[in-house]
Amino acid sequence: MKRHLSFGQSLALLAVLGLGGSLTTAPAAAGEPKTPRVEWGQCPEDVAAEAAPTELQCATVAVPLDYAEPEGEQIDLTVSRLAAADPDKRRGVLMLNPGGPGGSGLALSALLVAQGLPSSVTDRYDLIGMDTRGIGRSAPVSCGFTTDSPYYANIPPYAGDDTAVIAQAKVAEQAAQQCADNDDDGMLRHLTTANTARDLDRIRAALGEEKTSYLGYSYGTALGAAYASMFPERADRIVLDSNIGDTHLDRDGMRRYALGMEQTFPDFARWAARRHDSYGLGRTPEQVRASYLTIAGALDDAPVAGIDGSLFRLLTFSHLFKQTQYPKLAQTWQAMLEGDEAAARGLSAVQKGTRDG
Repeated sequence: MKRHLSFGQSLALLAVLGLGGSLTTAPAAAGEPKTPRVEWGQCPEDVAAEAAPTELQCATVAVPLDYAEPEGEQIDLTVSRLAAADPDKRRGVLMLNPGGPGGSGLALSALLVAQGLPSSVTDRYDLIGMDTRGIGRSAPVSCGFTTDSPYYANIPPYAGDDTAVIAQAKVAEQAAQQCADNDDDGMLRHLTTANTARDLDRIRAALGEEKTSYLGYSYGTALGAAYASMFPERADRIVLDSNIGDTHLDRDGMRRYALGMEQTFPDFARWAARRHDSYGLGRTPEQVRASYLTIAGALDDAPVAGIDGSLFRLLTFSHLFKQTQYPKLAQTWQAMLEGDEAAARGLSAVQKGTRDG
Protein backbone atom coordinates (compact mmCIF):
# COMPACT_ATOMS: atom_id res chain seq x y z
CA MET A 1 0.00 0.00 0.00
CA LYS A 2 1.22 3.43 -0.85
CA ARG A 3 0.24 6.48 1.15
CA HIS A 4 -2.28 8.13 -1.14
CA LEU A 5 -2.46 11.88 -1.32
CA SER A 6 -5.62 13.27 0.15
CA PHE A 7 -8.11 13.90 -2.63
CA GLY A 8 -7.72 17.62 -2.02
CA GLN A 9 -3.96 17.35 -2.49
CA SER A 10 -4.40 15.32 -5.63
CA LEU A 11 -6.83 17.87 -7.05
CA ALA A 12 -4.43 20.65 -6.15
CA LEU A 13 -1.75 18.97 -8.23
CA LEU A 14 -4.23 18.47 -11.03
CA ALA A 15 -5.08 22.14 -10.93
CA VAL A 16 -1.49 22.79 -11.97
CA LEU A 17 -2.40 21.11 -15.24
CA GLY A 18 -4.79 23.94 -15.93
CA LEU A 19 -2.17 26.69 -15.74
CA GLY A 20 -0.59 28.32 -18.73
CA GLY A 21 -1.70 29.18 -22.23
CA SER A 22 -3.43 26.98 -24.72
CA LEU A 23 -1.49 24.41 -26.68
CA THR A 24 -2.48 24.20 -30.33
CA THR A 25 -2.62 20.65 -31.62
CA ALA A 26 0.03 20.25 -34.28
CA PRO A 27 -0.06 17.89 -37.26
CA ALA A 28 1.24 14.40 -36.62
CA ALA A 29 5.01 14.36 -36.57
CA ALA A 30 7.08 12.42 -39.05
CA GLY A 31 7.29 8.77 -38.11
CA GLU A 32 3.92 8.77 -36.38
CA PRO A 33 2.14 5.40 -36.38
CA LYS A 34 -0.58 5.08 -39.01
CA THR A 35 -3.52 5.09 -36.65
CA PRO A 36 -7.06 5.90 -37.86
CA ARG A 37 -8.67 8.86 -36.10
CA VAL A 38 -11.13 8.13 -33.32
CA GLU A 39 -14.83 8.12 -34.17
CA TRP A 40 -16.79 8.93 -31.01
CA GLY A 41 -20.19 7.46 -30.24
CA GLN A 42 -22.32 6.26 -27.35
CA CYS A 43 -20.78 4.32 -24.49
CA PRO A 44 -21.93 0.79 -23.60
CA GLU A 45 -24.92 0.82 -21.24
CA ASP A 46 -22.97 -0.36 -18.19
CA VAL A 47 -20.31 2.32 -18.67
CA ALA A 48 -22.95 5.01 -19.19
CA ALA A 49 -24.78 3.90 -16.05
CA GLU A 50 -21.59 3.98 -13.98
CA ALA A 51 -20.73 7.45 -15.28
CA ALA A 52 -24.22 8.94 -14.82
CA PRO A 53 -25.15 11.74 -14.57
CA THR A 54 -21.96 12.67 -16.44
CA GLU A 55 -22.31 11.83 -20.12
CA LEU A 56 -19.29 10.29 -21.79
CA GLN A 57 -18.48 9.34 -25.36
CA CYS A 58 -16.77 6.07 -26.26
CA ALA A 59 -14.81 4.65 -29.18
CA THR A 60 -12.29 1.97 -30.05
CA VAL A 61 -8.69 2.33 -31.16
CA ALA A 62 -6.89 -0.45 -33.03
CA VAL A 63 -3.36 -1.24 -31.83
CA PRO A 64 -0.89 -4.01 -32.66
CA LEU A 65 -1.14 -7.14 -30.54
CA ASP A 66 2.62 -7.53 -30.93
CA TYR A 67 4.61 -4.33 -31.41
CA ALA A 68 7.44 -6.37 -32.91
CA GLU A 69 5.02 -6.83 -35.82
CA PRO A 70 3.19 -3.48 -35.96
CA GLU A 71 1.43 -4.36 -39.23
CA GLY A 72 0.32 -7.74 -37.91
CA GLU A 73 -2.72 -8.72 -35.86
CA GLN A 74 -4.57 -5.77 -34.31
CA ILE A 75 -6.71 -5.61 -31.17
CA ASP A 76 -9.33 -3.02 -30.28
CA LEU A 77 -9.03 -0.92 -27.13
CA THR A 78 -12.12 0.82 -25.77
CA VAL A 79 -11.62 4.43 -24.71
CA SER A 80 -13.92 7.11 -23.29
CA ARG A 81 -13.93 10.89 -23.47
CA LEU A 82 -15.30 13.73 -21.40
CA ALA A 83 -14.68 16.66 -23.73
CA ALA A 84 -13.18 19.90 -22.42
CA ALA A 85 -15.97 22.12 -21.12
CA ASP A 86 -14.52 25.31 -22.62
CA PRO A 87 -13.18 24.78 -26.16
CA ASP A 88 -11.62 28.26 -26.15
CA LYS A 89 -9.40 27.25 -23.21
CA ARG A 90 -8.66 23.72 -24.39
CA ARG A 91 -5.05 22.65 -23.87
CA GLY A 92 -5.15 18.99 -24.91
CA VAL A 93 -5.96 15.55 -23.52
CA LEU A 94 -5.47 14.08 -20.06
CA MET A 95 -5.30 10.29 -20.04
CA LEU A 96 -6.41 8.52 -16.87
CA ASN A 97 -5.50 5.21 -15.24
CA PRO A 98 -6.88 3.99 -11.87
CA GLY A 99 -4.21 1.36 -11.21
CA GLY A 100 -4.60 -2.32 -10.40
CA PRO A 101 -3.04 -3.41 -12.60
CA GLY A 102 -6.21 -4.24 -14.45
CA GLY A 103 -8.57 -1.55 -13.19
CA SER A 104 -11.12 -0.23 -15.66
CA GLY A 105 -10.78 3.48 -16.31
CA LEU A 106 -13.69 4.00 -18.69
CA ALA A 107 -15.82 5.84 -16.10
CA LEU A 108 -12.92 7.32 -14.10
CA SER A 109 -13.39 10.81 -15.51
CA ALA A 110 -16.98 10.88 -14.25
CA LEU A 111 -15.85 9.71 -10.81
CA LEU A 112 -13.23 12.45 -10.62
CA VAL A 113 -15.78 15.07 -11.63
CA ALA A 114 -18.19 13.81 -8.98
CA GLN A 115 -15.44 14.09 -6.37
CA GLY A 116 -14.58 17.68 -7.23
CA LEU A 117 -12.18 17.81 -10.16
CA PRO A 118 -11.59 21.56 -10.61
CA SER A 119 -12.84 23.49 -13.61
CA SER A 120 -9.25 24.54 -14.34
CA VAL A 121 -8.82 20.93 -15.50
CA THR A 122 -12.25 20.09 -16.93
CA ASP A 123 -12.35 23.33 -18.94
CA ARG A 124 -9.00 22.70 -20.59
CA TYR A 125 -8.63 18.97 -21.06
CA ASP A 126 -10.48 16.18 -22.76
CA LEU A 127 -10.45 13.49 -20.06
CA ILE A 128 -9.60 10.16 -21.69
CA GLY A 129 -10.40 6.94 -19.85
CA MET A 130 -9.82 3.43 -21.11
CA ASP A 131 -9.75 -0.27 -20.50
CA THR A 132 -6.11 -1.19 -21.05
CA ARG A 133 -5.23 -4.23 -23.14
CA GLY A 134 -6.37 -7.54 -21.69
CA ILE A 135 -9.22 -6.28 -19.50
CA GLY A 136 -12.86 -5.27 -19.70
CA ARG A 137 -13.75 -4.20 -23.22
CA SER A 138 -10.20 -4.24 -24.60
CA ALA A 139 -9.40 -7.75 -25.86
CA PRO A 140 -9.96 -9.25 -22.40
CA VAL A 141 -8.11 -12.38 -21.36
CA SER A 142 -9.74 -15.06 -19.25
CA CYS A 143 -8.10 -17.55 -16.96
CA GLY A 144 -11.36 -19.45 -16.57
CA PHE A 145 -11.88 -18.43 -12.96
CA THR A 146 -15.33 -18.78 -11.44
CA THR A 147 -16.95 -17.20 -8.39
CA ASP A 148 -16.11 -20.41 -6.52
CA SER A 149 -12.41 -20.25 -7.36
CA PRO A 150 -10.20 -19.63 -4.30
CA TYR A 151 -8.24 -16.91 -6.07
CA TYR A 152 -7.55 -13.43 -4.80
CA ALA A 153 -6.88 -10.05 -6.27
CA ASN A 154 -3.38 -8.61 -5.95
CA ILE A 155 -3.59 -8.58 -2.14
CA PRO A 156 -4.17 -12.03 -0.59
CA PRO A 157 -5.88 -12.49 2.79
CA TYR A 158 -3.85 -12.28 5.98
CA ALA A 159 -1.82 -15.43 6.59
CA GLY A 160 -1.53 -16.00 10.32
CA ASP A 161 0.97 -18.86 10.33
CA ASP A 162 3.29 -20.91 8.16
CA THR A 163 0.52 -23.29 7.16
CA ALA A 164 -1.57 -20.41 5.83
CA VAL A 165 1.43 -19.02 3.93
CA ILE A 166 2.04 -22.37 2.25
CA ALA A 167 -1.65 -22.70 1.39
CA GLN A 168 -1.70 -19.26 -0.22
CA ALA A 169 1.45 -20.05 -2.20
CA LYS A 170 -0.29 -23.13 -3.59
CA VAL A 171 -3.33 -21.07 -4.55
CA ALA A 172 -1.07 -18.61 -6.38
CA GLU A 173 0.68 -21.45 -8.18
CA GLN A 174 -2.65 -22.97 -9.21
CA ALA A 175 -3.89 -19.60 -10.47
CA ALA A 176 -0.77 -19.07 -12.58
CA GLN A 177 -1.05 -22.56 -14.03
CA GLN A 178 -4.74 -22.10 -14.83
CA CYS A 179 -3.99 -18.84 -16.64
CA ALA A 180 -1.25 -20.55 -18.65
CA ASP A 181 -3.55 -23.44 -19.52
CA ASN A 182 -6.24 -21.04 -20.78
CA ASP A 183 -3.86 -18.89 -22.83
CA ASP A 184 -4.76 -20.58 -26.10
CA ASP A 185 -4.07 -17.52 -28.26
CA GLY A 186 -0.82 -16.51 -26.56
CA MET A 187 -2.22 -13.16 -25.39
CA LEU A 188 -0.66 -13.17 -21.93
CA ARG A 189 2.90 -12.56 -23.10
CA HIS A 190 1.74 -9.33 -24.72
CA LEU A 191 0.25 -7.92 -21.49
CA THR A 192 3.20 -5.81 -20.37
CA THR A 193 3.58 -2.31 -18.99
CA ALA A 194 5.76 -1.40 -21.97
CA ASN A 195 3.12 -2.54 -24.45
CA THR A 196 0.42 -0.65 -22.57
CA ALA A 197 2.60 2.47 -22.70
CA ARG A 198 2.90 1.95 -26.45
CA ASP A 199 -0.89 1.67 -26.57
CA LEU A 200 -1.16 5.07 -24.87
CA ASP A 201 0.93 6.57 -27.62
CA ARG A 202 -1.24 4.96 -30.30
CA ILE A 203 -4.30 6.43 -28.59
CA ARG A 204 -2.61 9.84 -28.50
CA ALA A 205 -1.93 9.61 -32.23
CA ALA A 206 -5.50 8.46 -32.95
CA LEU A 207 -6.74 11.52 -31.07
CA GLY A 208 -4.64 13.75 -33.31
CA GLU A 209 -2.61 15.14 -30.42
CA GLU A 210 1.05 16.07 -30.52
CA LYS A 211 1.38 15.40 -26.79
CA THR A 212 -0.66 13.95 -23.96
CA SER A 213 -0.95 14.70 -20.26
CA TYR A 214 -1.52 11.83 -17.85
CA LEU A 215 -2.89 11.07 -14.38
CA GLY A 216 -2.22 7.65 -12.86
CA TYR A 217 -2.89 6.13 -9.45
CA SER A 218 -0.95 3.29 -7.78
CA TYR A 219 0.09 0.90 -10.59
CA GLY A 220 -0.95 3.68 -12.95
CA THR A 221 2.16 5.54 -11.78
CA ALA A 222 4.35 2.78 -13.22
CA LEU A 223 2.48 3.06 -16.49
CA GLY A 224 2.82 6.84 -16.53
CA ALA A 225 6.52 6.65 -15.74
CA ALA A 226 7.00 4.09 -18.50
CA TYR A 227 5.22 6.33 -21.00
CA ALA A 228 7.24 9.40 -20.04
CA SER A 229 10.47 7.39 -20.30
CA MET A 230 9.62 5.75 -23.62
CA PHE A 231 8.04 8.80 -25.26
CA PRO A 232 9.54 11.85 -23.50
CA GLU A 233 8.91 14.15 -26.46
CA ARG A 234 5.19 13.31 -26.38
CA ALA A 235 4.62 13.53 -22.62
CA ASP A 236 3.15 16.87 -21.54
CA ARG A 237 2.13 17.15 -17.89
CA ILE A 238 2.32 13.97 -15.81
CA VAL A 239 0.74 13.47 -12.36
CA LEU A 240 1.66 10.29 -10.46
CA ASP A 241 -0.45 9.75 -7.33
CA SER A 242 0.74 7.09 -4.84
CA ASN A 243 3.93 6.22 -6.69
CA ILE A 244 4.73 2.52 -6.38
CA GLY A 245 8.36 2.80 -7.43
CA ASP A 246 9.99 -0.03 -9.35
CA THR A 247 9.35 -2.92 -6.93
CA HIS A 248 5.55 -3.10 -6.89
CA LEU A 249 5.15 -6.53 -8.46
CA ASP A 250 8.07 -8.40 -6.92
CA ARG A 251 8.46 -9.90 -3.46
CA ASP A 252 9.92 -6.76 -1.90
CA GLY A 253 7.10 -4.68 -3.34
CA MET A 254 4.44 -6.95 -1.88
CA ARG A 255 6.07 -6.74 1.54
CA ARG A 256 5.77 -2.97 1.41
CA TYR A 257 1.98 -3.28 1.59
CA ALA A 258 2.29 -4.26 5.25
CA LEU A 259 4.55 -1.27 5.91
CA GLY A 260 2.05 0.95 4.12
CA MET A 261 -0.79 -0.25 6.34
CA GLU A 262 1.27 0.33 9.47
CA GLN A 263 2.09 3.86 8.33
CA THR A 264 -1.49 4.69 7.34
CA PHE A 265 -3.40 3.06 10.18
CA PRO A 266 -2.68 5.92 12.65
CA ASP A 267 -4.55 8.32 10.34
CA PHE A 268 -7.69 6.23 10.68
CA ALA A 269 -7.11 5.70 14.41
CA ARG A 270 -6.98 9.46 15.01
CA TRP A 271 -10.06 9.96 12.81
CA ALA A 272 -12.04 7.32 14.70
CA ALA A 273 -10.90 8.55 18.12
CA ARG A 274 -12.30 11.99 17.34
CA ARG A 275 -15.62 10.29 16.57
CA HIS A 276 -15.81 7.92 19.52
CA ASP A 277 -19.30 9.15 20.42
CA SER A 278 -20.49 8.03 16.98
CA TYR A 279 -18.69 4.70 16.60
CA GLY A 280 -17.47 3.68 20.06
CA LEU A 281 -14.08 2.47 18.89
CA GLY A 282 -11.99 4.29 21.48
CA ARG A 283 -11.29 7.82 22.65
CA THR A 284 -7.59 7.68 21.79
CA PRO A 285 -5.71 6.26 18.81
CA GLU A 286 -4.23 3.64 21.13
CA GLN A 287 -7.71 2.51 22.15
CA VAL A 288 -8.80 2.34 18.51
CA ARG A 289 -5.81 0.12 17.75
CA ALA A 290 -6.74 -2.10 20.69
CA SER A 291 -10.28 -2.38 19.28
CA TYR A 292 -8.83 -3.55 15.97
CA LEU A 293 -6.79 -6.28 17.64
CA THR A 294 -9.77 -7.33 19.78
CA ILE A 295 -12.08 -7.65 16.77
CA ALA A 296 -9.51 -9.51 14.67
CA GLY A 297 -8.80 -11.96 17.48
CA ALA A 298 -12.48 -12.61 18.13
CA LEU A 299 -13.16 -13.22 14.43
CA ASP A 300 -10.22 -15.62 14.27
CA ASP A 301 -12.07 -17.72 16.83
CA ALA A 302 -15.65 -17.19 15.59
CA PRO A 303 -16.43 -15.57 12.20
CA VAL A 304 -19.43 -13.25 12.00
CA ALA A 305 -21.61 -12.80 8.89
CA GLY A 306 -19.05 -14.60 6.75
CA ILE A 307 -16.18 -12.42 7.94
CA ASP A 308 -13.29 -14.18 9.67
CA GLY A 309 -10.22 -12.53 11.11
CA SER A 310 -8.33 -12.81 7.84
CA LEU A 311 -11.04 -11.13 5.77
CA PHE A 312 -11.54 -8.48 8.46
CA ARG A 313 -7.87 -7.54 8.24
CA LEU A 314 -8.11 -7.40 4.44
CA LEU A 315 -11.24 -5.23 4.52
CA THR A 316 -9.55 -2.89 6.97
CA PHE A 317 -6.47 -2.70 4.76
CA SER A 318 -8.46 -1.94 1.62
CA HIS A 319 -10.44 0.83 3.32
CA LEU A 320 -7.37 2.73 4.50
CA PHE A 321 -6.60 3.98 0.99
CA LYS A 322 -9.02 6.90 1.09
CA GLN A 323 -10.49 8.92 3.93
CA THR A 324 -13.86 8.80 2.18
CA GLN A 325 -13.95 5.09 3.09
CA TYR A 326 -13.37 5.65 6.80
CA PRO A 327 -17.07 5.90 7.78
CA LYS A 328 -17.92 2.52 6.21
CA LEU A 329 -14.92 0.95 7.89
CA ALA A 330 -15.86 2.43 11.27
CA GLN A 331 -19.44 1.17 10.86
CA THR A 332 -18.15 -2.34 10.19
CA TRP A 333 -15.97 -2.27 13.28
CA GLN A 334 -18.84 -0.94 15.35
CA ALA A 335 -21.15 -3.73 14.17
CA MET A 336 -18.53 -6.32 15.06
CA LEU A 337 -17.91 -4.89 18.51
CA GLU A 338 -21.63 -4.68 19.26
CA GLY A 339 -22.37 -8.14 17.92
CA ASP A 340 -24.82 -6.72 15.37
CA GLU A 341 -24.65 -9.60 12.91
CA ALA A 342 -27.36 -8.22 10.62
CA ALA A 343 -25.51 -4.92 10.18
CA ALA A 344 -22.20 -6.71 9.73
CA ARG A 345 -23.71 -8.97 7.08
CA GLY A 346 -25.05 -6.01 5.11
CA LEU A 347 -21.77 -4.14 5.26
CA SER A 348 -19.69 -7.20 4.39
CA ALA A 349 -21.79 -7.86 1.30
CA VAL A 350 -20.82 -4.42 0.00
CA GLN A 351 -17.20 -4.48 1.10
CA LYS A 352 -16.16 -7.96 0.02
CA GLY A 353 -15.78 -6.56 -3.46
CA THR A 354 -12.89 -4.36 -2.35
CA ARG A 355 -10.12 -6.96 -2.30
CA ASP A 356 -8.01 -5.24 -4.89
CA GLY A 357 -5.15 -3.30 -3.33
